[in-house]
Amino acid sequence: MPGVADRGAASGGMVTAPDPRAAHAGALMLRAGGSAVDAAVATAFAIGVVEPFMSGIGGGAWLVVREPGARTATTVCGPIRAPGLATADMFPLAPGADAAGLYGWPAVRGEANIIGPLSVGTPGAVAALCRAHARFGRLPLAEVLAPAIELAEEGHETNWFASSAICAEARALRAYPDSAALFLPGGLPLRGPSQGPGDRLVQPRLAATLRDIAEGGPEAFYRGRAGRAIAAFTGAAGGALREEDLAGYEAAEAEIEPVAIGPLRVYGPLATGVVSVAEALQIVEAAGRAGLDRGPRLWARALSRAFDDRLREVGTGEEEDPAWARLAGAEHAEEVVAEWTAGRGTARRPLAGPARAGCTSHLSAVDGRGMTVSLTQTVLDLFGSRMVEPETGVVLNDGMMYFDPRPGRVTSIAPGAAGLSAVSPVIVTGPGGEAVLGASGGRRIISAVAQIIARWRDGATLQDAVDAPRLHAEGTRVWLDRREERAAADLAAAGHDVRVVAEEPTTWHFARPNGIARREGTGWTPGVDRMKPHGVGVCHDGTASLPTD
Repeated sequence: MPGVADRGAASGGMVTAPDPRAAHAGALMLRAGGSAVDAAVATAFAIGVVEPFMSGIGGGAWLVVREPGARTATTVCGPIRAPGLATADMFPLAPGADAAGLYGWPAVRGEANIIGPLSVGTPGAVAALCRAHARFGRLPLAEVLAPAIELAEEGHETNWFASSAICAEARALRAYPDSAALFLPGGLPLRGPSQGPGDRLVQPRLAATLRDIAEGGPEAFYRGRAGRAIAAFTGAAGGALREEDLAGYEAAEAEIEPVAIGPLRVYGPLATGVVSVAEALQIVEAAGRAGLDRGPRLWARALSRAFDDRLREVGTGEEEDPAWARLAGAEHAEEVVAEWTAGRGTARRPLAGPARAGCTSHLSAVDGRGMTVSLTQTVLDLFGSRMVEPETGVVLNDGMMYFDPRPGRVTSIAPGAAGLSAVSPVIVTGPGGEAVLGASGGRRIISAVAQIIARWRDGATLQDAVDAPRLHAEGTRVWLDRREERAAADLAAAGHDVRVVAEEPTTWHFARPNGIARREGTGWTPGVDRMKPHGVGVCHDGTASLPTD
């Protein structure tokens, strides 16, 4: 199966990413003397080229950066924001249609918040990546972007994972000529390797856009040729995005304290899925102190509660939300467990809709000094809006899927709002070690990251924690890994609607994680989803190793 062989511990730095070619771009930065941020930013731009169906400069990005031994960390966030012309009632509902969107909200007419020009929000990835580089990078921006530019200009082989994604969205891509020309040449999806090499994906227009950024920074993207082209294209097609939305975009930078969860300290942007990761971990920690078994039944209940609280309380405001700190805190978890032990508890909502896999790319990076970076970026759905802007070659996001299309909700659409993102990039310090972690896979990111952290906290290596069976729970439904099928009866007895599933290379039952960790006295080692493509770039004493897939 695709995966990463054990490459041993690394003292000079390491990068994990969803594609070996992107991981190698990061390793090259480490070899050149760059920081973990240089490596992460190079990897992020490269991954947007080799898996544009998952993330890229037409989407959003969130970074967590921690200096070695620091008490705090820095977040740099470039979320996809609603355009200035967006309104809470801009999407008429489609009565009788199945629930849709990232969180199973009511469907809208023509899926206009998921596919097409009205689904496009203001992209923030370029702003976030460039701001992080300006603050923490050591190498010139042009050097950091060089691998991505080469991959776009010279082309790269389509792997089986990319080919399967193109096939899955072929019908939607076919509706947009520029998308079809890029991903469905001659009317057929780009082919992955079978009897021979896969088809090459060459993106000269994207290469030119990346070169603009390399030479002129984020200004060249947001206020230059790319920004004007993207605004004109979406506007002509009936979208709400305008030049001023792009010209006025700024990434947000903040110094953050960790969330204390028992012996763990978790660093991450709470205005994302991180708040729900922290809540689930706090509940499991509190339940353990109360003597409850920390098995599948507890995890199902904790995750269901975290998701319910998320949809009921976590809003899309720009200012610090009091709900974030409360839901992520130990006191709230103690109250929840006290309710449970007293035989009370909030009634669980039925499942609102299918847990869309979404897309998203996560990468992790460390350098020889011990700086750590956790970075997640996304165009939201597979291929985002399914639209490729013809002049720039940029796959445009469908960030309006982040919002509840009904007015008057905590997650309703508002001009400039950032939406309810499930990305969960974290850095964790805990008993005698440190871990950098995140995942791709829509709202299933949250359950994956929480369970992996808990297993690592209990002494597992990060790779063993990633490999272990997981479950995903929300509402009354639980998706249970077939390797844990013995727990199905107990979960059903507790009132869960249990679906026993087997993760396969092209399924998204439990997200696609990757990370890097070390214990005291040891070097960094990777942990990746060996079911799906990943790459590990390692730097030993100034030499970069080409990663395996």
